[in-house]
Amino acid sequence: MLQFSQNPDLAEQQMNAIIFYLTAFGYIDGDFDFTEKTFVRIYIRQLVTARAKAGMPDADAKTRDEVINKFVGHFHEVFEQIDHSVRELFTEAVADGEDVEKFVYSKLKLRSYEIFQTFEKENQHELLATVDELIYADGSVHPAEKKFRDELEALLDSSSTLSPSDIEILREQSRVAIEKPIAGARPRLDDHPFFAGFEQHYSADPGRIKQQVDADLDLMHRFVAKLNEQRLAGTNKLAGKKSVAEFAGERPFLDGHVYVHPADPAKIYELTVLGDLHGCYSCLKGALLQADFFAKLEAWKLDKSKPEPKLVLLGDYIDRGRFSYNGVLRAVMQLYLAAPDHVFPLRGNHEYYIEYRGRIYGGVKPAEAINTLIGHMSGEVFAEYMKMFEELPNMLFFDDLMFVHAGIPRDADIKAKIHDMSALNDPDLRFQMLWSDPSTADYIPDELQAQNARFPFGKLQFEAFMQKLGCTMLVRGHEKVDAGMRSMYSDATSLITLFSAGGADNNDLPEDSSYRTVTPMAATIRLENGNAQVTPWLIDYARFNDPKRNRFFASPPEIEHKVG
Repeated sequence: MLQFSQNPDLAEQQMNAIIFYLTAFGYIDGDFDFTEKTFVRIYIRQLVTARAKAGMPDADAKTRDEVINKFVGHFHEVFEQIDHSVRELFTEAVADGEDVEKFVYSKLKLRSYEIFQTFEKENQHELLATVDELIYADGSVHPAEKKFRDELEALLDSSSTLSPSDIEILREQSRVAIEKPIAGARPRLDDHPFFAGFEQHYSADPGRIKQQVDADLDLMHRFVAKLNEQRLAGTNKLAGKKSVAEFAGERPFLDGHVYVHPADPAKIYELTVLGDLHGCYSCLKGALLQADFFAKLEAWKLDKSKPEPKLVLLGDYIDRGRFSYNGVLRAVMQLYLAAPDHVFPLRGNHEYYIEYRGRIYGGVKPAEAINTLIGHMSGEVFAEYMKMFEELPNMLFFDDLMFVHAGIPRDADIKAKIHDMSALNDPDLRFQMLWSDPSTADYIPDELQAQNARFPFGKLQFEAFMQKLGCTMLVRGHEKVDAGMRSMYSDATSLITLFSAGGADNNDLPEDSSYRTVTPMAATIRLENGNAQVTPWLIDYARFNDPKRNRFFASPPEIEHKVG
């Protein structure tokens, strides 16, 4: 049996690692049933008992039993939390054509690799030996368990292909300050005329919904036309540029699917940033009114010495929540058309449709927005949404801050394709940046990155990519973060994940939505003299579940929200 460290923190890590592996193996070789879960609980008690006997040799039986029961209870709770987190993986979004079980298998392998990376080599081998004891305990081993164990050992033996020059931070210390989350401001207004024209459910009446769809199609065409107008002015401006610093003094532009906004050193900027919204219209409306975006924009137009307001939207406007096309997406397009130099609508992985045998499908499963409206809208309408999604920009470089839906490309493709910043318009790289996730490990081997569309990257890979482009911080969405905001990595190159959908009692969401565990957050970034101050804040969605402040709640929907 594993000999636990005398260091209590390391011993806790070792115990958590063993519990994770027991749970992972339960899912790898099939259903994790009651019998297997009982075995895990028994084994936890055996481990705790053995450790208590070794660490308390002179204690009386009663005292030792009290300690054992206390820690058994604690680690049983840890086991329940780990089991819940693994079960939630089966509800995560996967790309079209990907098998959910294969995705979960890869995520379990990644998490196992991350856990092992927190231990020294000697402790890694001890843990592997313990895993071997477990999987061979009954005299035989399930092929899936052995395969998983061997793949993990191979990953641990992998070494980084990054050179010291790739990861050395050559810039001066970052001037990014990330504050603790605060309560959002109380909205000065309960509503704004901007919202009045489109807070309406889709009608189940064929004639009425046709009128609504025609208006949406017109909006989409105007939205795309304005994007293309900006693209025309920015054509080929990325070519030959290696770093964002080379754009200093230039006017903002859109080249292909990449926004670049150099900062004027004489100006102060106030960026309101929203992560995934997923049909949570109350979150979008609440955040805009809490930020007082409309009033600040009008004030800036009258007095350019005031901070210039910008709105950055990180994608995933649709699915999950009940107000996708007619709520969040419609508002995003209207916002951009109202202030195209101040609103940056980026693409998320849910804004990705595919055509198969003449029919349009959501590229992410489940795709609630399209599934809800099949039978009420024609395939030609969904084809127009698909075309519009292809036109959405993928990323924004604002000064040396980078905004993107998910993350960075695969290591192998960064090395092979990115010779200057124009390569960021490569369709494959853009797709990868809609799906990738940060890992707590320093380095993720190529084999692990290649297994799924939704792949991980490590801290050193992130720092190397940011170094390559001359960026100090990446702000992304994509990952469901229950706290609404998470900061990772070093101060020199920070990464922030922001999630703006959710709410325990948010009526934008179906009753059984897993997003009800999320506390939705927005962030304000104040940029002045090259210094960026990031302040995350709570979104007051509940205030805008009220029919007096949100017309979507003034009457029941005519078309039922569907998952599949």
